[in-house]
Amino acid sequence: MLAVMAREFRLLPRRPALAGLVVVLPLIMLLVLGGIFRAGIPTGMAVAVIDLDRSDLSRAVARMLDAAPELTVTHRASDLSEARSLIVSGAVRGAVLMPPNLERDITRGERPEIVTFYDNQHMSAGSLVARGARNAIDTALAGLRLSVRQGQGEAPVQAMVALQPIPMQAHALFNPAFDYVHFLLAALIPTVLQIIAAAATAYAVSLDFGPGRHPRVLMRMGGGILPAMLGKILPYTVIFLLILGLSDVALYGWLAVPLRGSLWLMALGAVLFVLASQMIGALAFVLTRDMGRAASMIALITAPAFGFMGLGFPREAMSTLAQAWGAAIPGTWYVQLRIDQSLRATPLDISAMSVLWLAVIAGVLAALILAQLSRLARQEAAP
Repeated sequence: MLAVMAREFRLLPRRPALAGLVVVLPLIMLLVLGGIFRAGIPTGMAVAVIDLDRSDLSRAVARMLDAAPELTVTHRASDLSEARSLIVSGAVRGAVLMPPNLERDITRGERPEIVTFYDNQHMSAGSLVARGARNAIDTALAGLRLSVRQGQGEAPVQAMVALQPIPMQAHALFNPAFDYVHFLLAALIPTVLQIIAAAATAYAVSLDFGPGRHPRVLMRMGGGILPAMLGKILPYTVIFLLILGLSDVALYGWLAVPLRGSLWLMALGAVLFVLASQMIGALAFVLTRDMGRAASMIALITAPAFGFMGLGFPREAMSTLAQAWGAAIPGTWYVQLRIDQSLRATPLDISAMSVLWLAVIAGVLAALILAQLSRLARQEAAP
């Protein structure tokens, strides 16, 4: 096996396509994703203000909107039609309509409506606009409503109780700042690496086990199918683990993602995750014996994997088929392990289930690969 591994390391620099897939592409992926999400928290979403009141209060609300970290008032629209055109064109992410007689109605104790329009097709941007506008408007109007009630003869305590009869406290756990580095980048890197590891392994295996190749030479060098295949795959395992480790240094060092759990458990999970991802690629090739069809199979399995991990949409609400599909993908368990051990400080006995599932997936895929290779070897040996 060591002889096969040494041979693979020697041949890697002579294969530019494989070296690019194994080394260059993952490093570019790290730089691109890190550059995109480095800010962590989206700010300054452009909004338009439709001020039909033009009072001191409406101008104060507009200033409060502009001061909110999520928002920047970039346009003053004259009516809803103009604001809608701005949203449709992408010039702004939302619009806030302040009706006529806003200040007068609030002073009289009435309840005029300030309406926020936003594009929820882009859910992240739309949610930011809605949350930022709601907080800014509530802050701007709270003081005025309190002073109006006090002017009507209510005591300060009574006025406060009338404005908020039941105080509510909301505490966001594990990622209170809604930082996209913690939530999205930490999951996207393994997801993309899963695709690259599977494709690169399939290509590497095709160079020795493809039609017209001579795998018997490799098997004699390794002393059998199992050591030959391990020697073929493990050099790339080491490279992908180094790249994954580099991404973790960037995440937990440069980008300051908290690491509250067991580093050793995460390392064990990383080894099993990379091996399982490689097994997907190796199995796809030995089943098809064609790199084009293997690449299509790998894309079908790994490309939509992010949607089945339960980050954007909870797995509990998915159909049984979708839950089973997600459970069969290594990235689902590895991302869960990373989040549990980096942000939540989940007890080890609970996170150990993710590691166990990764081991099961890697073992089952490896057994299928060996069975297929043994079958192919018997076919070639048959007269």
